[in-house]
Amino acid sequence: MMNSRLLFALVLNLIIVLKVARAGAESKVHIVYLGEKQHDDPKHVTESHHQMLSSLLGSEVEAHDSMVHSYRHGFSGFAAKLTESQAKKIADSPDVVHVIPDSFYELATTRTWDYLGLSVSNPKNLLNDTNMGDQVIIGFIDSGVWPESESFNDNGVGPVPSHWKGECQSGENFMSTNCNRKLIGAKYFINGFLAENEGFNSTGSRDYISARDFIGHGTHVASIAGGSFVPNVSYKGLAGGNLRGGAPRARIAIYKACWYVDQLGAVACSSSDILKAMDEAMHDGVDVLSLSLGAQVPLFPETDLRDRIATGAFHAVAKGIIVVCAGGNSGPAAQTVLNTAPWVITVAATTLDRSFLTPITLGNNNVILGQALYTGPEVGFTSLVYPENSGHSNVTFSGVCERLNLNPNGTMRGKVVLCFTTATLFTAVSRAASYVKAAGGVGVIIARNPGYNLTPCRDDFPCVAIDYELGTDILLYIRSTGSPVVKIQPSRTMVGQPVGTKVATFSSRGPNSISPAILKPDIGAPGVSILAATSPDSNSSAGGFDILAGTSMAAPVISGVVALLKAMHPDWSPAAIKSAIVTTAWRTDPFGEQIFAEGSSRKVADPFDYGGGLVNPEKAADPGLIYDMGPKDYILYLCSAGYNDSSISQLVGQVTVCSNPKPSVLDVNLPSLTIPNLKEEVNLTRTVTNVGPVNSVYKVVVEPPLGVRVVVTPKKLVFNSKTKSLSFMVRVSTIHKINTGFYFGSLIWRDSVHNVTIPVHIVYLGEKQHDDPKHVTEYHHQMLSSLLGSKEDAHDSMVYSYRHGFSGFAARLTKSQAKELADSPEVVHVMPDGYYELATTRTWDYLGLSAAHPKNLLNDTNMGEHVIIGVIDTGIMWPESESFSDNGVGAIPKRWKGGCEPGEDFKSTNCNRKLIGAKYYINGFLAENDGFNSTKSPDYISPRDFNGHGTHVASIAGGSFVPNVSYKGLAGGTLRGGAPRARIAMYKACWYLEELEGVTCSFSDIMKAMDDAIHDGVDVLSLSLGSRVPLFSETDMRDGIATGAFHAVANGITVVCAGGNAGPSAQTVVNTAPWILTVAATTLDRSFATPITLGNNKVILGQAMYTGPELGFTSLVYPEDPGNSNDTFTGECESLNLNSNRTMAGKIVLCFTTTRGYTTVSRAASFVKRAGGLGLIIARNPGHTLNPCKDDFPCVAVDYELGTDILFYIRSNGSPVVKIQPSRTMVGQPVGSKVATFSSRGPNSISPAILKPDIAAPGVGIILAATSPNATFNAGGFVMLSGTSMATPAISGVVALLKSLHPDWSPAAFRSAIVTTAWRTDPFGEQLPAEGSSRKVADPFDYGGGLVNPEKAAEPGLIYDMGPKDYILYLCSVGYNDSSISQLVGKGTVCTDPKPSVLDMNLPSITIPNLKDEVILTRTVTNVGPVHSVYKVVVEPPLGVRVVVTPKKLVFNSKTKSVSFTVRVSTTHKINTGYYFGSLVWSDSVRKVTIPVSVRTQILQNYYDEN
Repeated sequence: MMNSRLLFALVLNLIIVLKVARAGAESKVHIVYLGEKQHDDPKHVTESHHQMLSSLLGSEVEAHDSMVHSYRHGFSGFAAKLTESQAKKIADSPDVVHVIPDSFYELATTRTWDYLGLSVSNPKNLLNDTNMGDQVIIGFIDSGVWPESESFNDNGVGPVPSHWKGECQSGENFMSTNCNRKLIGAKYFINGFLAENEGFNSTGSRDYISARDFIGHGTHVASIAGGSFVPNVSYKGLAGGNLRGGAPRARIAIYKACWYVDQLGAVACSSSDILKAMDEAMHDGVDVLSLSLGAQVPLFPETDLRDRIATGAFHAVAKGIIVVCAGGNSGPAAQTVLNTAPWVITVAATTLDRSFLTPITLGNNNVILGQALYTGPEVGFTSLVYPENSGHSNVTFSGVCERLNLNPNGTMRGKVVLCFTTATLFTAVSRAASYVKAAGGVGVIIARNPGYNLTPCRDDFPCVAIDYELGTDILLYIRSTGSPVVKIQPSRTMVGQPVGTKVATFSSRGPNSISPAILKPDIGAPGVSILAATSPDSNSSAGGFDILAGTSMAAPVISGVVALLKAMHPDWSPAAIKSAIVTTAWRTDPFGEQIFAEGSSRKVADPFDYGGGLVNPEKAADPGLIYDMGPKDYILYLCSAGYNDSSISQLVGQVTVCSNPKPSVLDVNLPSLTIPNLKEEVNLTRTVTNVGPVNSVYKVVVEPPLGVRVVVTPKKLVFNSKTKSLSFMVRVSTIHKINTGFYFGSLIWRDSVHNVTIPVHIVYLGEKQHDDPKHVTEYHHQMLSSLLGSKEDAHDSMVYSYRHGFSGFAARLTKSQAKELADSPEVVHVMPDGYYELATTRTWDYLGLSAAHPKNLLNDTNMGEHVIIGVIDTGIMWPESESFSDNGVGAIPKRWKGGCEPGEDFKSTNCNRKLIGAKYYINGFLAENDGFNSTKSPDYISPRDFNGHGTHVASIAGGSFVPNVSYKGLAGGTLRGGAPRARIAMYKACWYLEELEGVTCSFSDIMKAMDDAIHDGVDVLSLSLGSRVPLFSETDMRDGIATGAFHAVANGITVVCAGGNAGPSAQTVVNTAPWILTVAATTLDRSFATPITLGNNKVILGQAMYTGPELGFTSLVYPEDPGNSNDTFTGECESLNLNSNRTMAGKIVLCFTTTRGYTTVSRAASFVKRAGGLGLIIARNPGHTLNPCKDDFPCVAVDYELGTDILFYIRSNGSPVVKIQPSRTMVGQPVGSKVATFSSRGPNSISPAILKPDIAAPGVGIILAATSPNATFNAGGFVMLSGTSMATPAISGVVALLKSLHPDWSPAAFRSAIVTTAWRTDPFGEQLPAEGSSRKVADPFDYGGGLVNPEKAAEPGLIYDMGPKDYILYLCSVGYNDSSISQLVGKGTVCTDPKPSVLDMNLPSITIPNLKDEVILTRTVTNVGPVHSVYKVVVEPPLGVRVVVTPKKLVFNSKTKSVSFTVRVSTTHKINTGYYFGSLVWSDSVRKVTIPVSVRTQILQNYYDEN
């Protein structure tokens, strides 16, 4: 894509360009499309256009003034300024196919050619065999050209091709002599732009009113495709070498249709100008048209002439011109690919095997290789800071990149600043750099999610990107060092191994939202950090060259390849060339390594990421077979898309009648098979043409998608001199019983040489030194009195004494007092208080724990009787909730030492045999919130729950039976917790803060709650709480949960914590200590189908929680400008308030959104409701969380594909209507389970060798007890919520049952049993996808061991147990000092030197984050099954990784209960890879003890893999 400073302005501001320019206009440019031209003489065509316009307007003069463009070469039509009534009148003419208002498109914005195998030094390759594309003409519709660039020199270039009919148009600072034998033509088209921007000052504009390029984008793309040889080029010393285009002797013709708008700092491309440019290009004789342009979702269909690119491209392709288009830069979200017409080649962007590593050297000599385009001087060792509150201070500190301006300048002045961001756009980087620079800082290190685009910072300010894992390493260094320093060296270019190839994060993804059966994108090509020519006027130009990224850059790579293929095969059709490119593409990188698709989390690339794969030019020259297409196939497609007969006839130039029923789009002769809605068996046909040796025999090889049968007939194709084309049939059927996502495979025709492949689809004193808590507390007061000078001051300062599980206290201290206390030899750590966040019924039957089954874990354990589950949360609501009834519950367990603490609206008698304890902790909260008014707060100063979160999670884990419960009629049934006879103890440590409209939980309150829970005798502690990245290490006592959990686990208490709701981004999982059981969230096999019936009787099943009355057939609207109007229209959900009320009043509104949060839905609904609208249909990226709208306002979610279907209905109907019925509960097949979008993902950013999350459980749409009936979304005391907060108590309930069955097992044993027996599929054998920006198959970083399988966990066979030895091993491996570890574990400890390896922790997983040389690790398993058992090993190694286990057999008997084994792991990869996944299974005849194996090869260590 173009310069990023323009790119984002363009994406954000394009609509504003239109609206500003349009205000007050009496007429508007409309395109009148007449179909195929009826005269060969362009003059006659134009005369007919003027005659038609004169007839409409009444005079030739008015017609002349109104006319903007006449389209007369490739097709017939014109662009003219018309009023709305004039446009309507001319549209009624029988000669007119369509009239549409003008609109604008966006610009979609050296190693490349050697990487793709087109080296000049190879005498026999496609490049040299075609004389480098000589005589082929590539046309570019873009922002113009800088003709003086060396990339367009004509040295060694022959005469202009004889078929060229174009010209070199003079204009501002551009003469006809600027063209040469290389740059053979240049024209500009501005009439459409000027007609829509009457206030545009052409003399004051910085852009040139000529073909000259101001912004540099057009120059860049043209030089990529066909630029001449330019030696010794680099970007400020980076990416140096000889520069050239893909077809360096091809000729270039420039059609400037994109213009820079100074006041907006953005580029606009009028569609009428684009269409005129395409028309001229057809006339001029171009062979290839390259358009690095695109619209935005929602798209117009190809049959809607408002898609001008598709319309123009159709005519170009009909004339044999290959049209190559950018696929768009809206990735990694699914269904965002642009330019989806089947006659267009649509291009995705990949990286090269090149990176710009930037060494960051810490003061401890640890070197981290970040990524940057920094070419300034070395920043010598300089102070390094992460802005955070180091003690008691009223100053604001923030380490969030976007908020660095909140820090005082003195915090950053003269320093290098570390910050963290979750934002995906480069804006976050540039803003952070500007804040640091403005404060006098000297550099910034930005920790962010891997995969986002790299761009230099302005004025070559050092801004270096790293991921969360490396950022956390730097942060831990800062926190552990009194005076941290860092050195930043200039960036260096690294080419080849160990750098791998990936599909770029920004690259738009399929499936196609218009026609999902048409695979898009078609092909991938390098489009990241591409060095090419630019305009010297460009802000980022360096000597006339620039490094840019985008599908804008990938598209001309394909255009260059196409030019070479056209030179070799001049008679091939556009479809033949596309087929050759798609069927021969690499599915790996050129060196055999897998291609990953970057995104919210990384996955292996599939056809929706890169189409056929990465372009392989050499193979494309000799494809063997091609899937050709012509008018028959285009007509087939147009009929299947619903284009009417007359329009098709005019479009294709012959009378056409579509068959009834309409043909199937599946039979379009594409080099792909995409079936978006397989239910019954389908039969489809393809025809291949032999372009290889005349006598050839091909045999079929099918790699079917998972769970799909693919049968090809015949299985052999025989070609000879008479038989050049053959058809084959493909029968496709499914064995799946649920609605799945797409699965992918391939169909290959193979001879001895060719493989023709098509794709088929988060004040501590250590261990207490006294057993008597009173003595511990006295000791704390003595220490504090000594510091403060009196017992009275100590008493007033003391907030909490931690005296049960561990020793410590919370107190109000000044910064100097805190520092003095920290220097005491008895103190491990002093840290300021902080806050945690709430991580926020079908479940148990789904997991196999039906109460109706007499023999299962639930009933075998008497439903968890006598087990005590402690919950630290927002409190509990009783007696209002029946979930805590003690009917049928026995006496309180004798070991219980807790109490029921009275308070506001809560009595000690509120507890019973079920709810056996309740306490609250507010001192820490009050100490940090001096202005808090407890009398006015809606929260209760007691254990009573105001928010409802604590009540909800407690009832999930251990709620009693409550019959006939539903959420307003949805999800009905008998409600209960996982262990319905377990006892519940509530520890309220989280409080509602009205000014924030949210809940906050003080560290010190949580630690005190955990301390009391240890004392009280709980068996399980459930914490649906968490922090955010960046995390504190477990050795930093500011991680209060990890600290408290350590002592709980040491006391035999299993601690279960939420993994966080920051998914689907990688490295976001929280609560990562290895002694904690960390939980991810999945969906259930349940959905809430909401029928949407359109006026054409088509029924679409959306998703909602709408329980109001049916909305009968009602007007349906998508707010967009219908023509000549001064009103503002927008169909973006976030901006619906910009529409006039009358647009939405009394109607159901369709809108589209690309944002992820629920806020967008609720705001859109409020906008529609306020305007008098009756309902809302929201088209959004699949996988985002469903919530009901307030007041039961109907808001129904659909995906882009279904949203586009509805939009097409609206656009094709004069009075569109829709009916919305109430939601219905659908359980079981065909509804599948998925890892929830919001569920935080691994790898662990603190210690990546510790797999997190550990396990997954249902956490989406969970109905259980709530708080007062007035609460939002409450229905009769019950509520449906989603989050890892909900998944966590599900695991706590399972642990309670297991604890009842195995009371002597350790917390580690319970974790092992749960992890090693988990489902890797759903309970019914279907694969578990992981929802995100695009869907992928779930892996251990999504769900740990898998989905919890309670019944299997009860009898795991073997366990990976852990105790003090393993915890000491871990603490030593992360660098905790000996004295702190000794006080923590309660005995003298000395870590070994060198420190032990974290890989030898006895975890039920193997995670190797930095494999280079062979590693050997050890695990020990303990038999908890039959005494005499024999287990054999089965290894499924990660791809490209060798895993050898010794011994291969484990024999257990009465004397041998535990056995150790070693695992040797090595890699065959030659590059730094992402993680690959496998498993290690110990199996006897009954049990399979499975642990996940996750391995990342790191040939280059401490290296941030950017994009």
